[in-house]
Amino acid sequence: MSEFSSYMEREYEVECDGQIVKLKPVKVWMLAPKGRRGVIIGLFKCPSGKVVRKAIGKAE
Repeated sequence: MSEFSSYMEREYEVECDGQIVKLKPVKVWMLAPKGRRGVIIGLFKCPSGKVVRKAIGKAE
């Protein structure tokens, strides 16, 4: 998880119920389909309680 710690510290603009809100991710992981480059996915919790996933980076 240390490789994703830099992603956990930053705030990202996430759309929550039609509004853009700056949030820190609750969880971060890599999604890498076979034969394709991976993307870093962040899980965000909106103030309303809704949970949103968003791609926040590309894997090197």
